[in-house]
Amino acid sequence: MARKREMNYFDVMITACSYSHQTSVKLNELMHDFTDVSRKASEIHDLEHAADEQVHRMYDALHVAFITPIDREDLFGLIKSLDDITDLIEDVANRFDMFAIQSVRPEAIAMGTILEQATSMMLELVTEFKSHKRNKKILQLIRDVNTLEEQGDRLYRDSVKKLFTTDIPVIDVIKWKDIYDDMENVLDACEDVANIIEGVVMKNA
Repeated sequence: MARKREMNYFDVMITACSYSHQTSVKLNELMHDFTDVSRKASEIHDLEHAADEQVHRMYDALHVAFITPIDREDLFGLIKSLDDITDLIEDVANRFDMFAIQSVRPEAIAMGTILEQATSMMLELVTEFKSHKRNKKILQLIRDVNTLEEQGDRLYRDSVKKLFTTDIPVIDVIKWKDIYDDMENVLDACEDVANIIEGVVMKNA
């Protein structure tokens, strides 16, 4: 009887991360061409669903695995944070649809650019991490992700402040505050992935 092929956890994470990046690209396309929002949000949902399948594959494998290439807790943390990124991007797209947003604020477009840059770096970082050995490229990518998270955090604070200091309807303040919160949380999840990878690299240096 043929032996069951063991899962390559790193390949699963790379695939999950690629879906995160694809959703961020789709979100930017939606914001720059703000038409047919329901259909575009549905396309993002389809990507999120495909990403969920990778997450469940990883969870199922980890529940029965005897030996894992890195600490089981780190693998759980990585795949969970990657899943959070994709879920939150989908939430942003859904809010545009559910809230019946009529036009996209420039601050959201600026934040969307940072999200796409961050998920692109995440994909490169997770791909490099497949060897889970310390190298200058991995450490630089970790720093780059952290720098983008800091830029996004400053933009988030400025964007929220502008909501509360501009004469706009209260309902719009509520809608956009929720959207900005989700976008900022995407960057936090990216930083979580980078921090876990940094910890693993240091433990295996």
